[in-house]
Amino acid sequence: MKKILIVEDDTKIATALAIRLRAAGYEAMTAVDPAFGTMLAVTHRPDLIISDIWMPVAQGFTFVRRMKSIGIEGVPVIFITASLREDLWETAMSLGAAAFFEKPYDTQRLLARVHEILEEPSLGTRNTGLGA
Repeated sequence: MKKILIVEDDTKIATALAIRLRAAGYEAMTAVDPAFGTMLAVTHRPDLIISDIWMPVAQGFTFVRRMKSIGIEGVPVIFITASLREDLWETAMSLGAAAFFEKPYDTQRLLARVHEILEEPSLGTRNTGLGA
């Protein structure tokens, strides 16, 4: 079973997303901040990370850079955000994001992208997340 780590400070969003991912046949873990997300990533080695960008403790971008610095590479990352700042998409892409969604996102589109990345590698590797 493919493992997905959700790093999202809004527990309602994280829980709802985890429920949908589990219903789609994935193992979903949630972390309310990047520090706990780092611990889960090191311990469980997820196949995909879905990360909010703006969190009280640290940015999702900082979390992804940290993953690279501790040797967790090759894990695709989907960024989600409620911010309308135009530079966020560019920053996400510069970090190798596999996808970028603005909140409120279309859950079906997000699940379809997750499926592309994890189940259809030829479609899902346009960007490879944390790099190789």
